[in-house]
Amino acid sequence: MKKYIYIILVPVFLLGCQYTPIYSNQNDYNFSIEKINFVGNSEINDLVQKKLIRFQNKNDEKKFIITTTSSYKKISQSKNLSGKTTDYLITIEIIFKIENEKEQKTLINKKEFLIKNFSDKFEENKLEKSKKEILVNSIINELIIQLSRI
Repeated sequence: MKKYIYIILVPVFLLGCQYTPIYSNQNDYNFSIEKINFVGNSEINDLVQKKLIRFQNKNDEKKFIITTTSSYKKISQSKNLSGKTTDYLITIEIIFKIENEKEQKTLINKKEFLIKNFSDKFEENKLEKSKKEILVNSIINELIIQLSRI
């Protein structure tokens, strides 16, 4: 009988504690983005826009206008003896031109990663896409830190 009570009560206590991550609802940024202009690679710009949309249309005292220029390059890094590419160097560069009432600042972020050439192009594209998202997230986090410091 005790076994059944533990099986029922333990999940109830664990699920009833309303656990939430500490930083999940932390929206204490004291700035907003009035307008974002995009130039360059559309896929990178879409990822940037998805991350920055939560900072738009807020009523805060610091308001910024951001112009984003992005570039994406996939360059053959190494080849085998037959001349087939074995590794690619992927470079993502995003230049943020930040303007507010007082000043204008330029922030340049460049991230690189190496990817192997897979025989399965679907898997290669999937890995490349996930790496792009991770790097863009890293760049956006750096931007948000810089905006909160201004």
